[in-house]
Amino acid sequence: MLEAARYVPGAQADAPVTVLPLPQLLARSFAALVLPGCDEKRLQPAPEPSGEWTPAQREAWGLPTRASLEAAQRAAWQNALQTPAVDVLWRTGDEGGEPLLASPLVLALDLEGAAQPGADTRVPRSVPAAPTPRPLPDGSALPVRRLSSTAYSDLRHCPYRFFALRQLGLQEADELAAEVDKRDFGNWLHAVLQHFHEGLLAEPTDDRTLRMDEAAQAVTHQQGLGAGDFLPFAAGWPQVRDGYLRWLAQHEQSGAAFQQAEFKATQPLGGLELVGTIDRIDAAPGGALVIDYKTESDAATRQRIKAGAEDTQLAFYAALLHHDTLRAAYVNVGERGETQMHEQDEVVHLRDLLVEGIQSDFQRIAQGAPLPALGEGAVCDYCTARGLCRKDFWE
Repeated sequence: MLEAARYVPGAQADAPVTVLPLPQLLARSFAALVLPGCDEKRLQPAPEPSGEWTPAQREAWGLPTRASLEAAQRAAWQNALQTPAVDVLWRTGDEGGEPLLASPLVLALDLEGAAQPGADTRVPRSVPAAPTPRPLPDGSALPVRRLSSTAYSDLRHCPYRFFALRQLGLQEADELAAEVDKRDFGNWLHAVLQHFHEGLLAEPTDDRTLRMDEAAQAVTHQQGLGAGDFLPFAAGWPQVRDGYLRWLAQHEQSGAAFQQAEFKATQPLGGLELVGTIDRIDAAPGGALVIDYKTESDAATRQRIKAGAEDTQLAFYAALLHHDTLRAAYVNVGERGETQMHEQDEVVHLRDLLVEGIQSDFQRIAQGAPLPALGEGAVCDYCTARGLCRKDFWE
């Protein structure tokens, strides 16, 4: 609720009203003013000095004291009251619903009988309670030309999320984070493995442990990270390194050999262009082996494999390549020294199903099929479009 009062020292003026913060009033004068926020919290007669200095220190160093701030506040208030007409506004409750009183400066005017009750010109209206409907936008006017694996996953998880993030191009503002999190560690590890394998391919060595440590130091330096930035992960690095090297030795014994890392690929598909960066491609028995590194829990990686056609990442990467005989797998690099590979069976068949699904989905979008917000599953827990779809207010 908002309350108002008009202070009229003389004849009421019909001049235009100007809204101005109180501290700026000392040097200016107007025919009429509006002073919002005149409650007990925002307009204190004696503002609290900032900082932790004692009154003696403030006086010695010439800093504002409570007395000087009170004098300035009251001088500004008296200067504002010299205006022919002053509309004083204040809220009767704060954001949490707690009641608020008017400022003591305003209450003093009321006691002196100098304030007249203000008139509230708002007209109350009754709004019947109704649930917020699920949004059903039409994305036909916003065609997508380039499609990545993560973008298509957004469409499969929630069409409205794809509409908001991929077609409208809305993005959450990045927050400045001082601490290194699990995602940062995953990106760092990807770069370390790329540096390690490319160096090993160019100059083979038997001391792979040393080569891995050198790769880790080089990537840390390239990314401008200090010694303490990866302190939470540094203690577990020897286990991660040794576990990966044990898996790599077994992997190479099976006949696989590293070919390239961070391979950027594109593939035309009708009016679309599939784009993506493949973590690693090996030459292996039975054809090329597409590998995607994971630093999540091994159980989560196993669940991806069990999902079959519902998990689109490996099938999408397979669609970026021209090979008709290829394999694809996730390599889970565990923080406790257990690196395991989980291969997706029949990835070529899953790739063909995926391509058909992409063509069908985007044909329907072009024809004006709605893109509803599904509001299901764990994907909603951290979705950046949740505030737009208004899921929390659905029926």
